[in-house]
Amino acid sequence: MKVNLRGDEANGTHTKFTVFMNEANCGQLCMTEEEAIFFHDALLRTTYKIPEDNLYSTGVWFKK
Repeated sequence: MKVNLRGDEANGTHTKFTVFMNEANCGQLCMTEEEAIFFHDALLRTTYKIPEDNLYSTGVWFKK
């Protein structure tokens, strides 16, 4: 299983990101910046049935 989290937009309040599973678009989510970063980190640190080399993160996750 491959998982890609693509950070699409971050404005300091909300972060929009798209989730892909096995290269299929599962949809775009919108969360507060804090929630999005928590979700991102929790998923990328999981060891449940997803090999580390199949977890990807791209894009913008917080306003710089």
